[in-house]
Amino acid sequence: MPALRPIASFSPTFALTRLLRMKRNRVEAGPGLEGLRRASTETDAPPRRAPADPGRSWDRAALYERVRVRIRTRHLSPRTEATYLGWIKRYIAHFGGVHPSTLGRADVETFIEQLAEGQGLGPGSQNQAASAIVFLYRELFGIDLGGRKGVSRAQANKVLPKYATAEEVDLVMARLKEPYRVAAMIMYGSGTRVSETISLRIKDLSLGSGELHVRAGKGAKDRTTVIPRSAIPALRRQIQRVEEAHLEDLEAGRGWARLPGALHRKDPRAGWEFGWQFLFPSPKLTRDPKTRHVGRVPIHVTTVQRAIKRAAREARIHRPVSCHVLRHCFATEMLRAGCDIRLLQRLMGHRDLKTTSRYLHIINRPGLNVISPLDRLPSFKAALEQDGATPENSMTG
Repeated sequence: MPALRPIASFSPTFALTRLLRMKRNRVEAGPGLEGLRRASTETDAPPRRAPADPGRSWDRAALYERVRVRIRTRHLSPRTEATYLGWIKRYIAHFGGVHPSTLGRADVETFIEQLAEGQGLGPGSQNQAASAIVFLYRELFGIDLGGRKGVSRAQANKVLPKYATAEEVDLVMARLKEPYRVAAMIMYGSGTRVSETISLRIKDLSLGSGELHVRAGKGAKDRTTVIPRSAIPALRRQIQRVEEAHLEDLEAGRGWARLPGALHRKDPRAGWEFGWQFLFPSPKLTRDPKTRHVGRVPIHVTTVQRAIKRAAREARIHRPVSCHVLRHCFATEMLRAGCDIRLLQRLMGHRDLKTTSRYLHIINRPGLNVISPLDRLPSFKAALEQDGATPENSMTG
């Protein structure tokens, strides 16, 4: 083995050559220590989720379930859940079933535009679809499309509330059978929505004080409205029918009413109590998915709507008369009777006073306070006087 030379014997030229050779070997060998540290850091970092491949199949049911979970976490209504899921499905189908993460704001705008141009939908439907899609991107993908300012919204039409006269409502009431007649009496006499009406429970009625308590109405708000005195006898009969059916269900080991939230855990016996039974129960028995108990849910909204429309056809009323028209009639007649608009706002459950003030246009429209020029013509005025209806009388009558 050759003897090593002392360090002092190394010449500067030899040292420089040795240093250059070591640097060249390190570059050729690999990334070095610093490169290894960088590679280690990149490996430990969580992988970025790549957008779904449009040509590759994906699980739509899983995405819809994630949307459903987010909606229920936000405590939105079941109706909102069904509406949002419906629009999201139509949005995905419009683009051939590709994953929505591969689409962007321009695609959303295209879909909204074709709703108006291609399908002729109104501003309400357009804005509803936009809200559903904005919810999808914000809640599932963390993409903020800007809400109302980001996605274009249609300007809502200013439409007066539909209205039916007292005579027309009376004709419809006469052709309704119970329990639909009782439900119509509440909507017309208390101003409740049809969804609020069928969700009423026995405990929500205070017949002695004439108060009707609406629980978790539109916007998840509670309110109290009036019970018409004319409806109290019919309500007593309906309560008696519900009580008799409930006792029969209890004897058969049934009689459970679905409870809101987690009340079935806080008060396990509440669902069997008569006070929690629905005022308008369904004739069919169903099983509660939370508790697996068998009982009755409220009658479906469409059954009440169809009953009222059928009664309007039988009464030969050609103007639309529906459940919501009965609610409009309540507001209009209350204003005619001199009800304060602020009080009416609380009775109707409106968040904004502008919504309630729409009914002022019905009772104050110009046609009620002016005489038509046609009625002032001599020949037409003479015909009115022969019939006993002068223009002045026709204004007040």
